[in-house]
Amino acid sequence: MTWFQIYDKNKLILLSSFLVSLTIILVLILVGNMYNQNVYAHATPISYSPSSNSVVRENGTLPENIVITYSERLEPKASYIRVTNSENERVDNDDYIISDTNARESSVSIDTSKLQPGIHTVTWLALSKDDGHVTKGSYVFTVAALEEEISDTDANATEAANAFIDSAIVDNVNITYTISPFRSGVNNNFTISLSDSNGDPPTNIRTVFWIFNNEQAGLGPISTELSKVEEGVYSGSGGFLSQPGVWEVEITVQRVDAYDLNHSFDIDIRNAST
Repeated sequence: MTWFQIYDKNKLILLSSFLVSLTIILVLILVGNMYNQNVYAHATPISYSPSSNSVVRENGTLPENIVITYSERLEPKASYIRVTNSENERVDNDDYIISDTNARESSVSIDTSKLQPGIHTVTWLALSKDDGHVTKGSYVFTVAALEEEISDTDANATEAANAFIDSAIVDNVNITYTISPFRSGVNNNFTISLSDSNGDPPTNIRTVFWIFNNEQAGLGPISTELSKVEEGVYSGSGGFLSQPGVWEVEITVQRVDAYDLNHSFDIDIRNAST
């Protein structure tokens, strides 16, 4: 074999290796794009009206429609919006529609005569026309009469008498969580305190989420992000436990440069009238 033959053979090997490597790279890019589309392309809400965890007044203007705008176009035959009160009774008119001018906007009208003071839950399901994925969830709003508001003193006394408190240790971090007044159909306060094995609050907390599901009532997931009160202490409030029964609760604590802290538990909550 001559030197030129060896040289040509080496060139062929190098060219073949280059083509194989290029093919592998292109395949990985294609698979990655397909994976990203499958994972991230969903019809998720980008706005609610009334807004999540908002309060509307009985002696003021009541919402006549629930309007949800999504990130993708909707398939009307499989999507829906349902609105229930704290007794799990429907208060919408079952007339779900997609907007003629915006294929990402859907709505349902409300029978305002049925809107009584209390927590109302909006449960939605969306089938995306763009990727065929189904997403679902819930959020709450409150109908409240001004004259029925109770004083801060009365509220604090009720909370102290009925507060739910528990704790768990996850990845050497103590998570103590409180729900008060621990009643369904009312606004509850949710608090989390975090401390390490030395009793010191961790300083690398990014966000703290609570997620609520009530499978028996077909509600959820309902999620809320707590606000930082001080280092290691986070709190929030809302009518997320909108109906009595067993609720599955998930707590997620996102940390900087560390894995998330996740803790799940069930609670059996009573109605506000009991």
